[in-house]
Amino acid sequence: MTIINIHEGNQTRKISSDNFPITIGTDLNSDILIVGSLSLGIALIIDLIDDRLVLQKINPSIDTKVNNEEFSGNYWIKNDDELVVSDKRVQFQISTNQIIINVNNISIEDQPTQFQKRQSESIFQKKAFQRAAIGVFFLVGYFLFYLFTSKAVEIRTMPADAKVSVSGGFFPHLKISGRFLLRPGEYRADYSRSGYIPNSLDITITKESSQVIDMKLRKTPGIVRFITRPDVVYELYLEGKRSAPFICADMEMSQEECKKRGFPFGGLLESGTRDVELRFEKHFPIKEQLIINGMGEEQEFIFDLKPAWADVQIDTKPSGAEIFIDGKNVGLAPLDLDIIEGQHALEIKKNGFKDFSTEITVKAKENIILEPFNLNLIDSKLNIISYPKGASVNIDSIYRGLTPLELELEPIISHTISLSKPGFKTISENITLDTQEEILKETNIEYVEFERELKPIYGMMNFVGTPGANLILEDKKIGTVPISIDLLSKKQLLLIEKEGYVTEELIINPTLGYEQTIAINLMTPEEAALAALPNKIKTTQGLDMRLIYPGNEFVMGAPRRDQGRKTNETERLVKITRPFYVGITEVSNKEFREFEPKHTSGAEVFRELSNNMHPTVMVSWQQAVEYCNWLSIQESLEPAYEIKKGKYELKRPVGNGYRLLTEAEWEWLSRFNGGGGEQKYPWGDSMPVAEESGNYADESAEVFMSNTLGQYWDGYPVTSPNGKFKANSLGIFDLGGNVAEWVNDYYKVYPRDLKNIVSDPLGPLEGSSKVIKGSSWRHSSISALRYSFRDHAVTSRLDVGFRIARYSDRIE
Repeated sequence: MTIINIHEGNQTRKISSDNFPITIGTDLNSDILIVGSLSLGIALIIDLIDDRLVLQKINPSIDTKVNNEEFSGNYWIKNDDELVVSDKRVQFQISTNQIIINVNNISIEDQPTQFQKRQSESIFQKKAFQRAAIGVFFLVGYFLFYLFTSKAVEIRTMPADAKVSVSGGFFPHLKISGRFLLRPGEYRADYSRSGYIPNSLDITITKESSQVIDMKLRKTPGIVRFITRPDVVYELYLEGKRSAPFICADMEMSQEECKKRGFPFGGLLESGTRDVELRFEKHFPIKEQLIINGMGEEQEFIFDLKPAWADVQIDTKPSGAEIFIDGKNVGLAPLDLDIIEGQHALEIKKNGFKDFSTEITVKAKENIILEPFNLNLIDSKLNIISYPKGASVNIDSIYRGLTPLELELEPIISHTISLSKPGFKTISENITLDTQEEILKETNIEYVEFERELKPIYGMMNFVGTPGANLILEDKKIGTVPISIDLLSKKQLLLIEKEGYVTEELIINPTLGYEQTIAINLMTPEEAALAALPNKIKTTQGLDMRLIYPGNEFVMGAPRRDQGRKTNETERLVKITRPFYVGITEVSNKEFREFEPKHTSGAEVFRELSNNMHPTVMVSWQQAVEYCNWLSIQESLEPAYEIKKGKYELKRPVGNGYRLLTEAEWEWLSRFNGGGGEQKYPWGDSMPVAEESGNYADESAEVFMSNTLGQYWDGYPVTSPNGKFKANSLGIFDLGGNVAEWVNDYYKVYPRDLKNIVSDPLGPLEGSSKVIKGSSWRHSSISALRYSFRDHAVTSRLDVGFRIARYSDRIE
């Protein structure tokens, strides 16, 4: 690889083959700058061809010597050659791997002769010449200022031979060797060339030494002609937008007129690739990408068209109807139409007939003959009136509404009209309406009136029961109970009212030929409130509770001669007046452990006692009421118990929180079945124990019990699951057997009293122990198995649990 260096003054430039050719001239961008007019431009170039230097003279007006001989044309440079041009001497040192070009300035001495000196002195002595000299001096200074402050600007155009002119600024715009000398500032460049659209560009010249500006000209439009076969009218779209039809549009004439005058239906289009679409009335559109040459060149495009229609024949019965295709009136039936391919809306209209509409699908070149369309006469108007109004109207077994009713029916044919209303005889008649035109001619009104009176039907109703109760029907009093009365044979809302009683509503349906008797039993507000209570509720733990109703007074305790009677079972006259809910089973281990998780129910003695499904035992009376208060809080109820003097006491008056049964309530729902009848034992009134009647001390407990029931087997030595045995008549389980139950009352032996009735007794206000009611899995004696048996305790036992109760939310 050859190394090339240029030495000029104190500077050395290393150049490569890519930097060739090397320019020598007065142009400011020359590689070797010589003294001379800028207009001389590039004088010579040194090029590198096959690693050899060649010298080429560009400007013949510049004197050039090679090795002291005049030079023109081309010259292959050799080692030690010397080039002299203007103020520069260029010497070449060429070796195998290196080329050195030395550039030196030549000192030019230009001393005038004595004659010249004297001549100059005489000239400058003249005033006029002195002024001229000053002007020339300033002109030269102006030019030199422009020359040394201007920047070489190359303006490149596409095409390259476009004419470029520059305007603007206060200095000339000299162009030297393809570059303009322009001072920094704002200029305007104008471009033009034959076949292209002239253009201009505002340019800004900066202080950079060399600048390049590019400009691309657009070709002038080409002349385009479109020819269609067949020759038909079309709409032209360019780039998706509708375009005027060129020459004809410019001359403000239609396409058809344009063709008549012989003008080519075409025009000027910009050069380049253009999206062209031609749309026709009856032919498929043409979509093409056309290359437009431009520059005034004429181009012709020929398109062969494909038919986009089919022949469609349309007729009606009767004929003469107006035919509309896609909303456009195309004439009167029958018609033979050319319809474009696709789906079209077909509408048919004729005076006196109903409008008809449908859709037809057309495929190009597939002719269609449609079956004649049968037109229907316009419906005639009918006004139906009945007395009384509100009758159901059925036309040809189809419900149409209630009278009075205006509707339209097809004329000329028979229709069946049916009027029906509950409590009235149905009317059914046939009617045939004339056409609307005939009705107008005959009556001068637009409708036919159908007016009928309905005949009522009655049924006999007998009302018995609450004497003096008023019967109200449609806001009118029709009588008082008891009464027999004929009423319209229809479903009706009857109100039954009486002062001091709750009004009732009753749906009645009197029927012709069928006498009905209705029993009226009005309730007092208290009775109604009680009746409104739900028979069953559930606790948040899922325990079912049943509603127990109050009733007549009953005797607690047992007669002295009753077998097994204890002395503490004295007789008392008691009455329950408030309805209450009671758990149908005793509280289970699972339920109690939600309150007291560590409770074991005596599993240390008998493991079966802790079964989740068995009733909880080994709970004290205090633990039982604490559970009741806890459950009340869970359900946002007021707790039933409060602490007084360190002991839990039932709040009085009693609220609706959860609590234990009172002793009176316990006997009312067990021994007296809530008013359903008295019984001595859980299974009846006599021994022996009935099979599967409960969990008592049976033969399975003989291992650890000294007294058991012979010949009775319940299968459970200790407790059994809740609800395992039969419930009593109220649906309550295990009131006898399984476990005995804590009740609310303090224990006390009452004196016998069958004269005074005590309502809803809560027991003594104080005492040392609490009453326990009912038998358990430990009991086998006649005395303990009776419902009237009374026990009491202070502490918990293996066979004692509890059952919860509460008053209703509505009755306090």
